[in-house]
Amino acid sequence: MRKLHLKLYLAIVGTLVVFLIACALVFHHLGPPRLAFGGIESAAGLAATMLDERKHDLESTREILVSLGYQANSDVALFDAHGSMLLNVGRRAPRLTPGQIADSNWSMTRDGPTFNRRLADGSHLVVHPRHRILAYGLHMGLLLTTIAALLALLTYPLTRGITARLERLQTGVRLFGSGNLATRVKVEGRDEVASLAKSFNDSAEHVERLVRANQMLLANCSHELRTPLARIRLAVERVPGTDPKVSAELARNIAELDALIGEMLLSSRLESASGVDRAEVDLLALAAEEAAHFDVEASGETLTISADAMLLRRLVRNLLENAHVHAGGATGVRIGSDAQHAHIFVDDAGEGIPLIDRERIFEPFYRASTATRSSGAGLGLAIVKQIAQAHGGSVSYELLPGGGSRFTVTLPR
Repeated sequence: MRKLHLKLYLAIVGTLVVFLIACALVFHHLGPPRLAFGGIESAAGLAATMLDERKHDLESTREILVSLGYQANSDVALFDAHGSMLLNVGRRAPRLTPGQIADSNWSMTRDGPTFNRRLADGSHLVVHPRHRILAYGLHMGLLLTTIAALLALLTYPLTRGITARLERLQTGVRLFGSGNLATRVKVEGRDEVASLAKSFNDSAEHVERLVRANQMLLANCSHELRTPLARIRLAVERVPGTDPKVSAELARNIAELDALIGEMLLSSRLESASGVDRAEVDLLALAAEEAAHFDVEASGETLTISADAMLLRRLVRNLLENAHVHAGGATGVRIGSDAQHAHIFVDDAGEGIPLIDRERIFEPFYRASTATRSSGAGLGLAIVKQIAQAHGGSVSYELLPGGGSRFTVTLPR
């Protein structure tokens, strides 16, 4: 019952049910018998006036009773002042209880509601309707239920129409949050939901402009930095009489800076790209080629998936490089799969990542508390995560029971 349209619909239907119950209670207390059989009172009053003028004519009295029974669809009887029946017309003789002798009124007997009209001479005209009050109540209940059902049918499209727009807005927010910055929702109507959709579109456009500008600035800066970096490298190589140790240190620093710029460019492209160029890739062969550069053996099943081969190479290379720098090297690369996913397992025999760092090791520029300043800029694992997500997959870390660590990349088959 977490759907908003169901909550709105059930609230309306619940209101209708309460309305029906209230109507039934009011009808039960106020309706019968006066509201339901007011016509009987009028007909009985007219008959009582005629009977008061009958002058003890038995034939005319019978005709009056027959006419009253026909008009009111009732059984009619005439009782004397002591409660003895004088004349009866109809299928069943109405009853006159001791409580009815005192006054003219409706009363409930074993046969149902009965109306007693006291005449001028003390006799009683008793009218018992043949149609039961229950049947009348059922008819009224059926009518009210039909009205409530029609209202329920008419209100469902209304509530569904309102919440359907909210669901589309929710879908747009989810897509936008997943990285699709071009997501916009359709503005429908002129109510608060439409205003919310318009506000979302305006905010999404503003955020997209800021993110695109930031990505472009990062990409351009990273690209432009390589030109002076190349000039510095050439200048260092051409300076005569330079200490070889100093030249080697400068060359190493320049190489690290160039690698950092390359990782920043790749990260920027992955953030701004809407998709990857897919082709058929032999995952085991690709992993074996990259593992050979680190003297590591790749094993597992031969598996072909649709992916970007260059990005997957970079993913495996970064994981192997991470194991080489932080854990003394990888102990193995294995390819596995299940019904829907392919898995790349990269194991090492290191001490593992401290618990305090495990949730943040895939963040850009984050170094674990045990990392040294020369162990990289903290973009390697972040790029692994970006590449996996660009393919619709994920990456995770775990400690192995026998010691060591394992990074698991999961990709859709």
